[in-house]
Amino acid sequence: MAFVPSLELSRMLYEGEIGPLMETSFPDVRYAAASLGMCSETLGLDDAVSMDHMWGPRVTLFLSEEDQARHGEELAQRFRQQLPRTFKGFPMAWLKPGVDVQDTTKEALYTVRTTTLDRALGFCGGAKALPLQDTDWLKVSEQHLLEFTAGVVYHDDTGELTKARQMLAYYPDDVLRFLLSGEWSVAGSEWFPIGRIGTRGDRLGLRIQAAKVAQHLMRIAFMVSRRYWTYKKWFGTLFRQLPIAGELEPVLLDLLEEEEWRRVEDKIGEAAGILLRKQNELGLTPPIQLQADTVDNGRHHKKYDFWAIGRQLTSDLPAPLKAVMDNQVFWLHDRSLILWNEEVAKWPMLLQT
Repeated sequence: MAFVPSLELSRMLYEGEIGPLMETSFPDVRYAAASLGMCSETLGLDDAVSMDHMWGPRVTLFLSEEDQARHGEELAQRFRQQLPRTFKGFPMAWLKPGVDVQDTTKEALYTVRTTTLDRALGFCGGAKALPLQDTDWLKVSEQHLLEFTAGVVYHDDTGELTKARQMLAYYPDDVLRFLLSGEWSVAGSEWFPIGRIGTRGDRLGLRIQAAKVAQHLMRIAFMVSRRYWTYKKWFGTLFRQLPIAGELEPVLLDLLEEEEWRRVEDKIGEAAGILLRKQNELGLTPPIQLQADTVDNGRHHKKYDFWAIGRQLTSDLPAPLKAVMDNQVFWLHDRSLILWNEEVAKWPMLLQT
């Protein structure tokens, strides 16, 4: 069976089956219809291999709370009764215990369901009170923000889903400055031991440490491109789609292949310079340059002050964000933790009140 991207298949399902069903059977119900949420297909990254589990057309209808209570069960039943068992040659139902993570005690349609905007936002880390306040952004997983704002909206009667996606499209400038400060600081902490590792002839340790630095520089690339990053399976794939990647990726690849620790430090500085040029274009602060001194003191070849970048980014943060920064209890790179369910905070200890 020839592969068809799930988003394309989902659009055909909505336009050919679900939209007409809603128009004829529920003409007074206002709703939005979209394909969004977890899994590779909502990022447009699915392929033939993806079809082995949790794959198929996915369409979610977003109803008002009143209409969900009144029509939710009826719609689910109507979908089961009227939607075809196969669509464009693909099975519309699954029953694969141990493969699909949903309840497989009975045959069910691939992800065709109804919900409300508040429930969807609640799953997105409890982001239902829009617009988010600065510190509220820190409580929502970046993965969830990506899942909610990726995918495709096919129909939106009220515009509420579209508006919510726009409001969560990316971090506001003050929050972005806060997050960039943390990521630059962590990049500095990972760079710092490279000289000592290198002078001891630890080739493997040098590669590992260089890779850690590269990962944080890639995260900064997402941030200065105003794009959410994703979990590890697609991190590099989405990185390569960034406009900055054409210039930055060759430098990072050279960094990871380099075996002489001094040149590793040189490559780190080169990559940081590319990122700072892009960051300065955002106009978040007056232009920032990386402070770099050639020292050759056995601890460093190039001594970088990554922490000065963070200080300049956060010199005039709003009080709520400054309070979080002043009371931090561990490195901000713990924000990279991705929680899929029952999430209450990115940094539970950091944000204690």
